[in-house]
Amino acid sequence: MLCLFALSMVLSAWALPPDEKKVTLDLKDVPMETFLNTVKQKAGINMLYNSQMFKGVEPVTVKATNEPWKELLDRVLSPKGFTYATKDGIVVIKKKDQKTRTLEGKVVDEQGGELPGVTVLILGKERNIGTMTDADGAFSLGLPEGDVTIRLSFVGMQTLEIHTGKLNLDKVHTFKLKPDSKQLEEVVVTGYVKISKNSFTGTSVTVTADQLMSVSKTNVLGALQTFDPSFRIAENNLAGSNPNNVPELYIRGRSGIGTTQLDAQSLSKTSLKNNPNLPTFIMDGFEISVQKLYDMDPSRIESITILKDAAATALYGARAMNGVVVVTTRRGAEGRPVFRYSGNFTVQLRPTYADYDIMNSGDQMSVYAELERKGFLNSDLVNASNSGVYGKMYKMINSFDPETGKFQLENTREARNAFLRHYANANTDWFKILFRNSLQQEHSISISGGSQRSRSYASLSFLNDEGWTVADKVRRYTANLRNDYKLAENLDLGVQLIGSLRDQKAPGSLSRRSNTVEGSYDRDFDINPFSYALNTSRVLTCFDEAGNPEFFTRNYAPFNIINELQNNSIHLKMVDVKAQLELGWEIIKGLRYEFMGAVRYVKSDREHMITENSNMAEAYRADYTSTIRAKNKFLYKDPEHPEAEAISVLPYGGFYNRSEDQLTSYDVRNSFKYNKKFGLHDLNMIAGVQVKYADRQKFSNTGYGYQYNEGGKVTVDYRIMKMMIESNFDYYGMGTTRDRFAAFYFNADYGFDSRYIFSGTVRYDGTNALGSNRSARWLPTWNVSAKWNISNEHFMESTEWIDQLSLRGSYGLTASMNSSASASAKFVNENTKRPYGNEIESVITLEALENSELTWEKGHVLNLGIDIGLFNRRLDVIFDYWRRNSFDLIASLKNSAIGGTLYKYANYADMESRGYDLAIGITPIRTKNWNWKSNLTLGYTTTKITNSKNMPSIYNMINASGGNREGYPVGSLFSIQYKGLEHDTGVPLFINESGVIANSVYFQSTNLDYLKYEGPIDPEYTGGWSNTFRWKDLSLNVFLTFQAGNKIRLAPAFKTSYSELDAMSSVFFDRWMQPGDEKYTNVPSIVDVLTADGFKSKYPYNSYNYSTERVAKGDFIRLKTISLTYKVPKHYLQRTKVLSDVSLTVAGSNLWLIYADKKLNGQDPEFYNTGGVAQPLSRQFTIALNIGF
Repeated sequence: MLCLFALSMVLSAWALPPDEKKVTLDLKDVPMETFLNTVKQKAGINMLYNSQMFKGVEPVTVKATNEPWKELLDRVLSPKGFTYATKDGIVVIKKKDQKTRTLEGKVVDEQGGELPGVTVLILGKERNIGTMTDADGAFSLGLPEGDVTIRLSFVGMQTLEIHTGKLNLDKVHTFKLKPDSKQLEEVVVTGYVKISKNSFTGTSVTVTADQLMSVSKTNVLGALQTFDPSFRIAENNLAGSNPNNVPELYIRGRSGIGTTQLDAQSLSKTSLKNNPNLPTFIMDGFEISVQKLYDMDPSRIESITILKDAAATALYGARAMNGVVVVTTRRGAEGRPVFRYSGNFTVQLRPTYADYDIMNSGDQMSVYAELERKGFLNSDLVNASNSGVYGKMYKMINSFDPETGKFQLENTREARNAFLRHYANANTDWFKILFRNSLQQEHSISISGGSQRSRSYASLSFLNDEGWTVADKVRRYTANLRNDYKLAENLDLGVQLIGSLRDQKAPGSLSRRSNTVEGSYDRDFDINPFSYALNTSRVLTCFDEAGNPEFFTRNYAPFNIINELQNNSIHLKMVDVKAQLELGWEIIKGLRYEFMGAVRYVKSDREHMITENSNMAEAYRADYTSTIRAKNKFLYKDPEHPEAEAISVLPYGGFYNRSEDQLTSYDVRNSFKYNKKFGLHDLNMIAGVQVKYADRQKFSNTGYGYQYNEGGKVTVDYRIMKMMIESNFDYYGMGTTRDRFAAFYFNADYGFDSRYIFSGTVRYDGTNALGSNRSARWLPTWNVSAKWNISNEHFMESTEWIDQLSLRGSYGLTASMNSSASASAKFVNENTKRPYGNEIESVITLEALENSELTWEKGHVLNLGIDIGLFNRRLDVIFDYWRRNSFDLIASLKNSAIGGTLYKYANYADMESRGYDLAIGITPIRTKNWNWKSNLTLGYTTTKITNSKNMPSIYNMINASGGNREGYPVGSLFSIQYKGLEHDTGVPLFINESGVIANSVYFQSTNLDYLKYEGPIDPEYTGGWSNTFRWKDLSLNVFLTFQAGNKIRLAPAFKTSYSELDAMSSVFFDRWMQPGDEKYTNVPSIVDVLTADGFKSKYPYNSYNYSTERVAKGDFIRLKTISLTYKVPKHYLQRTKVLSDVSLTVAGSNLWLIYADKKLNGQDPEFYNTGGVAQPLSRQFTIALNIGF
């Protein structure tokens, strides 16, 4: 609300007052200039006049009460021989019968290309009078009398000053700006300082807002991969119920080994600080969370800089090992107020079965017939936890209707076949039922303007996404206000207010659990629409012939997916407010003091609403038969009465689960900067101190018996509380975390003749999150780097075809903080496991030992680079080789159980990483009307764990998220070696943990000698190829992305026994059917019920899911985006007299997967697992409109 109020005040202050705006004043014998300045101030108008024309004019006496300002000017000016005219929002005072002087012009570069956004200002007293060139480089500016000086300025160009006395104002003039070699070197924004690219010794990639928008109008982080292959986004496909989950992010691969995947419980969007591989994100000088970047309005971004090596990230010290992403937002610009609207309209196309390898209903029913013959689909289904068509058939056969005197279905072959034939022809399209071609809208308005003394920028944005699935919905509101003031020639002040509000709805899925015994994952009540559509049989129907919801059985209770999505949902609301203050004081020439301070408040509320009509609530009441009561784990079996049957302890209502997270943080930075240039020597230094703290509080509560249909009435059976307590389930909880951080830093850069650059940085960081030992809590980091600008050497002056040639090198110590381990001893409350309820006691157990020496994860980083620019920058090549030796990495260590724990997290692991980044930019065509730019990026990253004693189990290494093992990359994927099918049964055979061929493997064994190493789960090679073609006002961008070198675990499709709810892949057509088939197929059989029962503690089919047969390459080539942009020519806009520039963009994303491994059978290599709230990459089409006024 504060941001909205401030924005409204700015808008009202910038708007030209209407004619009826009234002025009250009382002046006596004052000069004409005093009168005009008083009117200017009270009416809030911009006014232009030449003070020389008032010489000799007698003083005026004026008294006015609520008089319109126009009438007042007429009354006073006319008798003195003056009048006025309004042009471009400026009131121009002139003598009568004098024409208003106007300068009209066009600004171009040396090639004749139009330059939009050039600042055109009148120098002198009227410095606040000016304008900007439009999209065609044109401008029109009213002039005062006499010869005045006009200044044209633009980033990357030399400033041009024009004397109007030498110009013919009856003509339209063309002004040509020359490149500024100093500015063309670009500026690298590090978050602490702005450094000339020519003097920057580090490795970075800077992406402007226009470049980002040309790739994606909505996904900022996704667009960054286009420009830097080392910036990797790994989609979090394994997440659970938190709709706040975001992808894992890396720069130059993983730097830690403590976490190989995001877990919904501990690494959600609100706690991503736990991810040891996450880069540091900085916005306008202060650290932000990833979610802040996801929630912000993309139109606010001015540029994003990715800092990658030790030299670039040196000033971030112990937070820099994972790289730094620096976001710079827009500020107000000098000149008249510029109002801008941008609208993005994105359509997501729903998935189709043509993209996936799933059996149709007829083929699926034939498999069910085999399951029936083999004893699985029989009359026992009436008491089964999950059943579909066959279960419904047997229930109808056993249901007698006393009114008709008949059973609901006759128990005859003909009746059963007719019943089943109906569903065999169903071919239900779950994608069509659960998905829609959704429309996402994002609207943004902004206003910018000001003078040399004061500049302001304000923006509002609104995003509305009605949801790709029937269960999703997102609304987001953001507001931003920034004012920059020049209080004096040596004193600057900046104030910024930012606020965002997100309201989101998602399906109410629960988190998954790892079953290391059976080698599988369990997830109760999984209602993720995509997971359901992909894994649910097309034999089942959602509606009956009358159009009513049709229910089958899940968790012993009636289930219909549409009904469940309507009655089981998560609602998330997040408020994020931040205020920021910046102060700069130039004490003496070259010495500057800067203060930066920020305060931030975040509150997130998450409500999981499970109504009494949901399957989840009904499962707790499913006690229909003694058989069900004996098997239903959601019923309560009182340990004090072991002979009694299980009962329902949720007789009424459903669940209301709520969690709340709050964050209050302060961040203060004081620094001194010294810049001195003497002769050929250039010295830049910065020294400062930073202090910040953050208080986090989390609250959670689980409510039982909440009756949504009864106005919120609560009916609680005390025994459900007893049931949860005995299960060690905390039905409410609260936790508080207090983070404190301090840092001292110093950096010095020395340059000689812009040829030889040397840089050194030291920093000292400390935090309370690590061990109490001082050497563990505090860490000094350092970096040394150098750069040789060969192209600036005197012997290169005659080589005109080389524009830039530089060599760079850096070496330093960086670090990061892994919050997945705790330095303090952890004690938790739980109940003892006793056979009788009256014997259960509350005890405190030790979860983790104290580690007073828990410290930062560290790494020595080497970077060698070369920058080449040739043929008037038509060819640019940037190449970097890097190497990182990480040590003191946090990993689990098995000990002798002294102290009460078997495993302990400690700083002992080591890892080597190396790779290279290559970027090639070519401009084959560069003329006034035609332009073609081509950019190719390629990155290579590989890792190797050189020291780790974590002793992983077989299951740790074979699951889809990979595992860590000494001598192999982080996130290595291993497989059980497949050795064919049994001749008599078609059951798969493997080399087990003992090296013997058997039909099962002990997943918890730590003997990994007989596993096969497949490769890393992260790609070793990533890259993209972007081409931009421009013809006059029309531009086309085509972007391809690719990756290679990683392996993917195929989705687990095989089971010992199958449910009739399951969908199957067409790979089952090739399954073993009879002895001898093992010679021709590697697809195992569907065993009969007796064989399945004989396996007992063996899990051959889960072993097959993790075998060498179920691995595919992760290589792919994808047509990521195509965008077409049209800028409306100025001569059309001039007729409106309102619009300054208009552009329209049409774009498509994820249009074509050109190449992928055939073993994926349609699965997306970037999305290879399902469940929770995860959703695949969708085809999207966007229309973006940008209008300037």
